Amino acid sequence: MNEEMKDMMNEMEKDDSKHNPFAQSKTGQLQQQASVGFPTEVQRRLDKHSERTGESKDEVKKFYLNYIKENYDCDDWQQEDEDLLVDWAEQCFTILRRGTTSGGQNTSSFVGCFVGVDAKSDNRGTGLQNWLVGLYRRDPNEAMSKGAGHYVAQEGKWVIETMENGVITTNEDATEAPSMGIHVGGNDYICFVSRAGNPYSTDVMGRYAWFLGNEHGEFENDIKLWRVDLKGEDTERSLKIGEPCVITVRPPKEDANEYRKDILETNEGFVDTINYNNEFVPEDLRGELHPSKFWSSTVFHELYVPLEELTEAYENGLRTFQSSDGVGKVGPLVITRGTVNRLNTEARETEYDQGGKQYSMSLTCMDLQSMYGQGTGSEVLCNVGSAVHDLTHPFTFVDKEGERYEYAENTTVFVFGRIGMMRRDNDETPKMTIFGVYADWRRARPRASGGNSNPSQFE
Repeated sequence: MNEEMKDMMNEMEKDDSKHNPFAQSKTGQLQQQASVGFPTEVQRRLDKHSERTGESKDEVKKFYLNYIKENYDCDDWQQEDEDLLVDWAEQCFTILRRGTTSGGQNTSSFVGCFVGVDAKSDNRGTGLQNWLVGLYRRDPNEAMSKGAGHYVAQEGKWVIETMENGVITTNEDATEAPSMGIHVGGNDYICFVSRAGNPYSTDVMGRYAWFLGNEHGEFENDIKLWRVDLKGEDTERSLKIGEPCVITVRPPKEDANEYRKDILETNEGFVDTINYNNEFVPEDLRGELHPSKFWSSTVFHELYVPLEELTEAYENGLRTFQSSDGVGKVGPLVITRGTVNRLNTEARETEYDQGGKQYSMSLTCMDLQSMYGQGTGSEVLCNVGSAVHDLTHPFTFVDKEGERYEYAENTTVFVFGRIGMMRRDNDETPKMTIFGVYADWRRARPRASGGNSNPSQFE
């Protein structure tokens, strides 16, 4: 690399720090602490971990500093005893044998905020079940050798034939479908069988919640959109949209396929472990985490699109895919903001929502009205599904006292969702499927009572 290129890269790094206050603060801290070397025994452990995992020494050092800050509230390691620093290094790198940044099977702390929840939940075990059914249909013996059990009716009861555990008896009536059975066809059922000889179900419901942030040590430099895979009863539990938090999840493996590289895995009960706080950034920067700044920033991430630019964003981010009905289209996920000019918080029935209900509001802004006057293009129709309504309180705000109220029309809201297009009065205009809404109490107009609950206002 020649000197000119080095100078250019240095200038780019300086510019990034100036624009991103999180990175600027973090850079200053690390530079100050890096000016003096670690004690020999601490450095030896950092070097060994770097050799073992293949991670750079800078990455490992950065992780160690974050680890002692997060777990022991240590802002300046130079003020600590050497033996304590050694013990902390031992803890840090003994626990995470499979790597600090990649995660492997380990959990990792992510920081940021939830921006929305998916409208649908589905059975995460369906893929495994389809795999076993396909294998059984091709070669029953091979399926049995890989742990499948086959239900057979004997004397009015189901028994399960297995290759490893012989015949397993049950008390289930053979005139009814077996509780752990996976239907293969006709009256034929198979199941998964544990090594201990117990049939088990792979059924587990899951729902994605979108999270804007990153691992604790990466947040300052690289803020991304992730899918947190909620499991079991967590799929029906409320989340605080827009509120900064720390979550413990399992990051994707390095060799994960492209579809799963943004999925953070959890177990049922995860919602109880969410730590809502903003203490993961310095006190003077915590205001930057407020959704009015964090969501609409073009410095921290690339999700924000002004309301008047949704059509262009749809065209640039449109993806096509093959489906049983032909070629499908899906628009990009974005964050935008606007003024509510129509609001319907009364549910209307629909076959297109998993819960059978849908809510609506329309957003506008001065630029749209300048471009389209009072025409159809002057507002963006937003559809809110039943899951978003039930789990995220999209039509309310929390005041400075912590009380929750409904907001009225003419309130400014920040929304996260997917752009689509619709035809109205022979014109094609953008619409939004909303997954999350944040209303700031200083920008919200409290709703008095009543309001237009007639869905025809959105037609």
